Amino acid sequence: MKRTSFLYRYRALLIAGVLLLIGVGLYWFDPIRYALVPKCPFRLLTGWSCPGCGLQRAVHALLHGRLWEAYTYNLFFIFSIPYLLAACWSRWGYPKRWRAPLHHFCHHNWVVYPYVALFFAWWVLRNWLEI
Repeated sequence: MKRTSFLYRYRALLIAGVLLLIGVGLYWFDPIRYALVPKCPFRLLTGWSCPGCGLQRAVHALLHGRLWEAYTYNLFFIFSIPYLLAACWSRWGYPKRWRAPLHHFCHHNWVVYPYVALFFAWWVLRNWLEI
């Protein structure tokens, strides 16, 4: 039982470390100016924007405190931040007594289905309206 707990914590720390490295990289390297930042393969192949297009630029703008600029790059991501943070907290957060109710909320059908529907609606609308 202890070994499983250790592996669980190790994996969570590894994920947090990778996300931290990505965040530091996006803070220092502007995705618009540097070619080393990966581009969206879906957009390169089809010419359409995927739901995540602009995400790197939005994170870069958020890390520099430019909320409106981040909002213009990827509107759906900005509105998804509270839900994504709650979902992450429900999985890895402490204290553990808060995790169960939050997990129930974040994974309830009344929350997940509208979120997925909004995700696909955003995908269609951003290409239709050319946002």
